[in-house]
Amino acid sequence: MANEDKKDFNAMLNDSKDMPKFQTITDEKSIEKYGGDRMYFAPPIDYDRVMRLVPYGKLLTVGIIREHFAKVSGTDFTEPITAGIFVSIVAWASFQRKDDKTPYLHYKAVMYDTGQQAHTGRCFFSLPAIPVNRF
Repeated sequence: MANEDKKDFNAMLNDSKDMPKFQTITDEKSIEKYGGDRMYFAPPIDYDRVMRLVPYGKLLTVGIIREHFAKVSGTDFTEPITAGIFVSIVAWASFQRKDDKTPYLHYKAVMYDTGQQAHTGRCFFSLPAIPVNRF
């Protein structure tokens, strides 16, 4: 994201964007890739709630979060693009909050499935990466 210092990520976090939302996809390649045709869109605040559950020193991936939302919503999968965007929004919102008792917890504890850390670039994960059990 660009111009992070000029954006209000907490406002973005609390904007539900008409979510949660369900969609049935028809593209055969996508159905095969994701294992079904029922897709779930979780609102940004739900990512924040799940990411706050990660204990200090533990690690969670975006894939595990997406699996959790799919299971809870009864769908086949959670939309991957918005998941990555919303994890980034949660990280920046956490960084911008002055009253948060654990301001860097979110992006220090979450990694993308590729192994890339979900951080704002200002603080890095310094603890051993210990995977969190699935929800």
